[in-house]
Amino acid sequence: MDILDTLAEALAANPVLAGILVVLLILVFGAYLFVRRIFVSAKEGYDAGRQER
Repeated sequence: MDILDTLAEALAANPVLAGILVVLLILVFGAYLFVRRIFVSAKEGYDAGRQER
């Protein structure tokens, strides 16, 4: 729990750092969703192409 306490203190002392971390987490999660959507759409396209033959 010392690590969590230290992290909480660091974020409370540096609100700009907390904001940067939040933005980075949002960007990483958004990139994951974007890439996931591309792969799911590509799979659906391949499946639809196979069914047309």
